[in-house]
Amino acid sequence: MTHSVRIHVQDHGFFVTDRDVDTPFEVMDYSTGLAGVMDCAALIHAGVDRGYVEVTAEASRERPGLDTDKQWDDLASWEDVAEVSLYVPNGHLTVEQLEQPPLDERARLPVLSAHGPGYYRLRMHASGRDRHYDQVVDQSGERFHFLAWPAPPQSPLIIKAGSRCGYGLRLAPLDSHAPIASSPVIEDEADRQAMQQRNLLGG
Repeated sequence: MTHSVRIHVQDHGFFVTDRDVDTPFEVMDYSTGLAGVMDCAALIHAGVDRGYVEVTAEASRERPGLDTDKQWDDLASWEDVAEVSLYVPNGHLTVEQLEQPPLDERARLPVLSAHGPGYYRLRMHASGRDRHYDQVVDQSGERFHFLAWPAPPQSPLIIKAGSRCGYGLRLAPLDSHAPIASSPVIEDEADRQAMQQRNLLGG
């Protein structure tokens, strides 16, 4: 694992993003509870409103396994772990602050897209997000680790979900009162039986 770097958080957030890409906040997917995910970037959701978090990052050639007891034990110190897919058209996926400091003061973390432009899978780890939730603190005690490897796009995957912060982020879209499509009213018994038969057959 690489050395950790202090990343400044603003409004609960910082980025894992490709260079010079659009970040359409209105289409973010919060289903992992760890980030608002867009096509080419993830807005990581920290517990603190403003302050510093410790971040490590590394690129991998392939998906790190989670098949042995040892590999699962390595996740013990992380409360939330999830994977998402990102498109990296410019081949420069890095951890970035929302407000960029001068170039000579920027955090130096490895480029996560070691294989150049293309699709990558990003595994996100987080711990300590409940400790100072929604507060402004300099030393938050929050930790994040990011792993990325080239892989075709896939659906988001939640591996661990142990924080209240993550639960709240996953819950938020459900509380948005989006309209729910109603089921069709079936009055004829023959139609009802035909629909049940189609469902059983997967048609």
